[in-house]
Amino acid sequence: MTPHTLHRVTETVCRVVDEYVADRDIFAWRFTLPVECDEPTHTVLETQWRLEHPGVEPEQRRTYEIALSLVGEARQLTKAGITKLEQRLVLELSAEDPIPYIVHALQRENFELEENRELI
Repeated sequence: MTPHTLHRVTETVCRVVDEYVADRDIFAWRFTLPVECDEPTHTVLETQWRLEHPGVEPEQRRTYEIALSLVGEARQLTKAGITKLEQRLVLELSAEDPIPYIVHALQRENFELEENRELI
């Protein structure tokens, strides 16, 4: 995606997540990271983009991962609620100029700071 598209997508993700956490005791963090060309996710998304734009080269476009971390009590982070958030993200991201994307959620029950110190 181009820098302009990345900005638009990031704003959309932030707005949707802000609306989702507004009435809940949930904290959210967003990280935007470039995806390296040799990673499978990049290959899938680039292939999808090329199929939608035959004969056009990606040029300055890059692949990015927008990772969200939601922290809160289990009763506020239900599978149904996360599924609803994913669906809302898909709807909002599809509303404007379509871009290839993948939305998925992973759930972690806890995070031990001492055990994962090297990740920080």
